[in-house]
Parts: sequence; C-alpha cells; structure tokens
Amino acid sequence: MSHSIRQNEENDSMPVSLISIFWTFFRIGLFTLGGGMAMSLVMRHELAIKRRWVKDADFMSLMSLATVVPGAIAVNIAYLLGRRMRSHIGAVMAVLGTILPSFFVILIVAGVFLPFISNPKVTAFFRGCAIAIVSQLAFTGFIFGRTLLRNWKQCAVCAAGMIPACVFGIHPIFGIITAGVLGYWLLPKKKPEGAGGNAPTA
Repeated sequence: MSHSIRQNEENDSMPVSLISIFWTFFRIGLFTLGGGMAMSLVMRHELAIKRRWVKDADFMSLMSLATVVPGAIAVNIAYLLGRRMRSHIGAVMAVLGTILPSFFVILIVAGVFLPFISNPKVTAFFRGCAIAIVSQLAFTGFIFGRTLLRNWKQCAVCAAGMIPACVFGIHPIFGIITAGVLGYWLLPKKKPEGAGGNAPTA
C-alpha cells in the first residue's frame, strides 16, 4: 500500500514527456467533434482525471481563462495546459497536437467529400453529425454545470452570464463581463493550492 502511494507520488513529480503531450492532444483533436467546449471535456478527462497531469481545480481555472480571451477555445486551452506542464515548448507541442488533426481532416474533406456535398445522402449525413454535436455540447454543459454550480451564488453568476444574451439579445461579451464582475463580489477568493492534492473525481 505504502509502496504504491510512493510510486504514485514519484509519477506525479516526474515531468510529462513532450511526445506524450503531443500524442495525447493529437488523439483528443482527432476523435473529438463539437469544437472547443466539447473538446475541453475530453481534455479534462484525459489530463486531470485519467492521467493526473494537472489538478482538476487548476484545469477549471485554466479553462475559465481560455474561454474569456480571444481565439479558438481548444487552442487556448491546449496552450495554457501545455505551458503549465512543460513551459513554452510544452505549449507548442500541445497546440500542434490540437490543430494538426483538424488541418489534415479538412484537407481530406475538401478533396474527397466536397464534390459530393450536394448529394442528399451526404447532406443528411452531415446534418446527423451536427445533431450529434448538439448533444455533445449539452452533455459538456451538464458535466461542467454539475462541477461548478454548487450553491446559489454560483447559479446567480451563471444566470447573470446568460440573461443578457438569452433575454435581451445583446452580445454575449456583456454577459461575460457581468458574470465576471458579479463573480468577483460573490464568489470566495481562494489561495493558490500547493503541489499535490487529492485526485479529481469524474
């Protein structure tokens, strides 16, 4: 028992190899549909829950930062996570692993499927994929909501972010700003955690 605990601690302290970072993000980018938010759920499972390369709390903080800065969410998250694990070179490997699958797949789609895009069967196939992506995004919202919305203050911040766009039809950026300001005043300010900690749960 004590030997396995020591072994886990040693594995946690060992730096993640650059090849492992690239290959993990490459597989995530290759087999995930639905864009950055759907991909973020897979990243959390692979990096924080399964491999424990980052703590779950750290992942959620980095994801929050990635969603409020300009750019593709998947690339932003990959950059921040890669930089967290192996500095700038880790960020480069994570970003390359994330974007290369999309680059190659779109080349194949453009070269093979584009001439048949007007075919009713092909159109029906891509519409079915779009519906599946909606379900993935809904599941992503459910998982992150279950993780983050645990009291009335967090629910109030969430509502403040939704109301400007859903009720008044204004730009979502105002919802983000409103939620950020309200979160600053309502949510507790936690001190950064040290190394180690309990393993996250799914």
